[in-house]
Amino acid sequence: MAKKSETGNLKLSNFPEEIDEENGLLIYGATSYENQMAVLSQYLHNGCLDVEKNDIVKAIINFIEHKKELNPSLGIEPTFENAAMVAENPVQYNLVSDFFDVPFPNPQNGKHTLIDLFAGIGGIRLPFNELGYKCVFSSEWDKSAQKSYFANFGEMPFGDITQESTKRFIPEKFDLLLAGFPCQAFSIMGKRKGFADTRGTLFFDVATILERHRPQAILLENVKQLTTHDQNRTFNTILRILDELGYKFKWKVLNALDFGLPQKRERVIIVAFLSQSQIDAFDFDFKKKPYSLKGLLESDEKVDSSLFASEMILKKRQKQTEGKKIFYPSLNPHHFC
Repeated sequence: MAKKSETGNLKLSNFPEEIDEENGLLIYGATSYENQMAVLSQYLHNGCLDVEKNDIVKAIINFIEHKKELNPSLGIEPTFENAAMVAENPVQYNLVSDFFDVPFPNPQNGKHTLIDLFAGIGGIRLPFNELGYKCVFSSEWDKSAQKSYFANFGEMPFGDITQESTKRFIPEKFDLLLAGFPCQAFSIMGKRKGFADTRGTLFFDVATILERHRPQAILLENVKQLTTHDQNRTFNTILRILDELGYKFKWKVLNALDFGLPQKRERVIIVAFLSQSQIDAFDFDFKKKPYSLKGLLESDEKVDSSLFASEMILKKRQKQTEGKKIFYPSLNPHHFC
């Protein structure tokens, strides 16, 4: 808790982040602005939230203060009265255009909903938005990624998903869970206590959310090494827990090179459904698309000659790869067309 002597120009971000259970007070921390913007963006995009109106008003006050720091001539003061008016009818104020004038707006009439965990800058979410899925919650604790996500979608992701104060904003019902969670070992010691075996890892929070909300579908993404991590124990534990939670799953390691991108980027994708018929109907037999560097590289005439490999290195590399099947872009001219 902040000391009482710290009274000069005090802001919420000066406090450590915790919840005072005895007094029912939210004590905001270093990510308070981002978390309040997450509350505000979810309110603007999804309507009513299970939060006090004063929390929305406080978030708007902080937003106005932030906007005035960037633009001192902004024609609105960060008062409670002004923020309350914005909260009543936010769209009529140009103040909140940052949340809507974005490259990838959320589908407003989508028939299905998703949540986006460990969201990064929103890459996994994009194709589902194109299919009409509306995002109703996102979480990402990296501040730089949060800013990029906001610029892309007009939504500030919530921060630390391990905190109940974050999980409480997840809607009760949604259709699809997306998560690119980190690869972490489980200290299960043979205890076999269901997903409690994963306590202390971020997959535990994924499993907790699955148990509470029971979405119909899941897409999990991770590095290829997850499948062999800790002598396969990590991956096998994840699959076992999905099964214990009632999900039927399929998985496969996919490579970006097979889908038109000139980058060797292998990721394991786990797809799961509560419905047996839906998982039976799903397969990973996607049509492969060869990559091409031709549309990405500048012509030689436009590139500084000092940036090219020397003739000696070029000949040496071509000799090393001669007659070999090369699966990545190299100094073989056949891979540039």
